[in-house]
Amino acid sequence: MDFTIETNNIVFKEVELKDKNIIDKYLKQEKFMISDIAFGNLFIWRLARKIEFSIICDCLVIQTTYKDKQPFCFFPIGFGNKIECLRKLHLYYKNRQQYFEIHSIEKHNIKTLQNTFGMDIQIILNRDRSDYIYLTQNLIQLQGRKYHKKKNHLNRFFDEYAGFEFELINSSNTKELISIWKEWDSAGDNEGLINESKGIVSVFENYEHLDLIGGLLRFNGKIMAFSFGEVISQDICIIHIEKADINYRGAYQAINQQLLANCFDSILYVNREEDLGIEGLRKAKMSYNPDIILEKYEVIIK
Repeated sequence: MDFTIETNNIVFKEVELKDKNIIDKYLKQEKFMISDIAFGNLFIWRLARKIEFSIICDCLVIQTTYKDKQPFCFFPIGFGNKIECLRKLHLYYKNRQQYFEIHSIEKHNIKTLQNTFGMDIQIILNRDRSDYIYLTQNLIQLQGRKYHKKKNHLNRFFDEYAGFEFELINSSNTKELISIWKEWDSAGDNEGLINESKGIVSVFENYEHLDLIGGLLRFNGKIMAFSFGEVISQDICIIHIEKADINYRGAYQAINQQLLANCFDSILYVNREEDLGIEGLRKAKMSYNPDIILEKYEVIIK
């Protein structure tokens, strides 16, 4: 398929593993901080909703469609002509009698939309989708009064499970991880959790091809927790998934700290993604004292 679009005949293709190289090519042209467009996220959630892409005016455009919803896209990515790309997209959706919606926009890109389409745009801050970004060393060292309780929980874990081991995720343990995850999985009939579970299994089935970095904790040979993420630039990494057996007290805090200490300690920032408006999740993410709450906006172009 030829992805270079020079007319308004825009064609979107569903994201597959084989598309990683072309998508990464464009992602590397940007210094983005949002978690949504990292290839790991696209791959995990492609089973939950339709995630497609097209190359328009030498820009990568990612389009997402939820069941029974109209599609939206992310801001064009890459060194190409973004203004012309936006205009083509506007006409594309107009011809399909759909609104042109862009989600998860960082604030600095809103000006480009205003300059391109005038003031006839609707801008909405989506706090539930805004990303939590932390200084990596803060989450590794947990120093100072504001991390006192966190450090105590972690030290208690180290004492109670002395001799635990940290192990990198690789082809030698992904089958075991699929098995242990199926034991832990408590999605029930929750569609969101079911889709997340499918994504986790798919990641482990294709782990060697995804350039993800992950680790697990063992105690007496048994897996206690696992987590994985990816580096998106020299300064920032993203943690996509973090799971633990709740029968081990402090396992979530431990895998959080141990993955960063063993795999991402040279990266300045870590993006731990959004809270989805879930009160308990927001409280937990705020308790780690984010350095940045990266605001993400949704824009409807009329």
